[in-house]
Amino acid sequence: MDASKQHSSKFKTAMKQLLPSYIITFVFCFMLFVYEPLLMYSTNKLDFWFDLRLMTPPMLAAFAAFFFGGAIILTAAFLINKAIVKEKEPTAYRLISIALFFVFFAAYLQGNLLAGSLPALDGSVIEWNSFGKNDIITFIVWLALGGAAVFMLVKLGVQSALKYVAGVSVVLFIMLTVSLVTEMISWDAFKRKDSVITTNVGFNTISEDKNFVIFLADAVGSTEFGNVLNDNPEYKEVFEDFTYFPDTLGCYPCTRDTIPLVLGGALNKNEKAFEQFSSEAYSNSPFFKELDERGYDISLYDAELIWYGDKNVNISNSADYKNYRLPIKTFFREEMKYVKFKYLPYAWKRYSKIETMDFNGLVDKYIWDNRTVYKMTTNVPNLKKQSGKTFKFVHTEGAHIPFQYDKNLNIVDGYTDYETKIEATITMINAYIERLKANGTYDNTVIIIMADHGNTNLNEANDMLVRGNPMFLVKGADEHHEFAVSEKPLSYLDLMDIYTKLLDDNSAEEAVADIPDKRERYFMWYRNFRLENHIEEYVVTDKAWEWQKFKKTGNEYDLK
Repeated sequence: MDASKQHSSKFKTAMKQLLPSYIITFVFCFMLFVYEPLLMYSTNKLDFWFDLRLMTPPMLAAFAAFFFGGAIILTAAFLINKAIVKEKEPTAYRLISIALFFVFFAAYLQGNLLAGSLPALDGSVIEWNSFGKNDIITFIVWLALGGAAVFMLVKLGVQSALKYVAGVSVVLFIMLTVSLVTEMISWDAFKRKDSVITTNVGFNTISEDKNFVIFLADAVGSTEFGNVLNDNPEYKEVFEDFTYFPDTLGCYPCTRDTIPLVLGGALNKNEKAFEQFSSEAYSNSPFFKELDERGYDISLYDAELIWYGDKNVNISNSADYKNYRLPIKTFFREEMKYVKFKYLPYAWKRYSKIETMDFNGLVDKYIWDNRTVYKMTTNVPNLKKQSGKTFKFVHTEGAHIPFQYDKNLNIVDGYTDYETKIEATITMINAYIERLKANGTYDNTVIIIMADHGNTNLNEANDMLVRGNPMFLVKGADEHHEFAVSEKPLSYLDLMDIYTKLLDDNSAEEAVADIPDKRERYFMWYRNFRLENHIEEYVVTDKAWEWQKFKKTGNEYDLK
């Protein structure tokens, strides 16, 4: 045999020996860096402003980097093993490959069969010490896998065992692929997005003529807000000229359904997919139409506005979706948090350092957290003034979990509490109001300060009713008086009429004058923000905070 044929034969033999480890590495990397990101996106697609077009390049880049990196390491192990033992079988390399498979298989079980007890990533503090039972189950699974590995090596031998686990890897790859495609089709994950992407453009611009500002601070319950005001009378000076409506019913327990109601007056009854409902709500919004007809420049500062298709009004701070790219490094960093959260054993999941699935910071767009909004407000004390009229909708973090601020918006070690987060929210709002005053535009500005819902445990059904009483305060143009409280029983279904009256220069009390003092109001309940597909209607005839007196109407709305 000549040298070239001998070299070719050795190469083929080496590749045949390396192939099982390449297969294991490929399937392991596929599970972590293709299957999991696509599954995460498919089952939570409304939580992300981007679609598959934008996430596929960084996703495949991460997969390729880890696969080829792993392949290189295993190849080096093979070559070193062969160099040391010369013509003998590369047993050490094969044992490393088999060990890699069992780590992969343990991760597969952890992320796909033992993930049922994972906590919701809603920003709340995760008490990892409460998962002792899961730690025990994980230990038993790993012990069983270790025993299976030893049995396999004894029964089959190292070479046959490697071929066997490579075959199992192929079967798992087929199972993962079929499962993924089924889920993606089921959740309509291939649908392209062209949602509104809002930037910071115009945040520090104001009109010398007329302004209308809706400042929505997330998760501020009316009762708790009122308690903070009563415990700290100085905060009432912040809201001088405002009227506070404690008996306000917000209609929904979570943000996603509330925003189309606040901006479009549309009530979601699960008659169509949410992205279609919300897009039509904004496109058909009587409020947007009226603002446009009155010549208002419209800016929407919301990190996750779900509005697809053509926009029939101009959003001044919107960006072209097609011009955006997801940076590989930052996308990978956020994705790895979730991969570690899902696939590590429970005892190690805390090291993922995850609280939410937050991919909004990957591009230059509006960021809603209180500190960012506060800095944007205070770092630019002099507003840029423009002619015409302006409307601004500013959706901020408010009192949403986690509770990581003191009342002055400093990040603290550990966590504070809900009331302190409300105080931090007031600090942020006060800065916004004071800047309007300092720039001489306070009097010509209508200001609504509101929340989308209160804050409670997402896993308790009754707590979703408690969320129905959000903070709501109003100051009309040129309105001046001491902080006032009105007992009017408001509903967010009243908002479109209230907006119109405020646009006509009515005061807060005048804007709600036609609302009767006794009335029926309606609240749309669902179990939590992941179970919006089943809504139950409640009628409310008492105070909005007396959730124990809410009564079911019998109307239920299920998404078909």
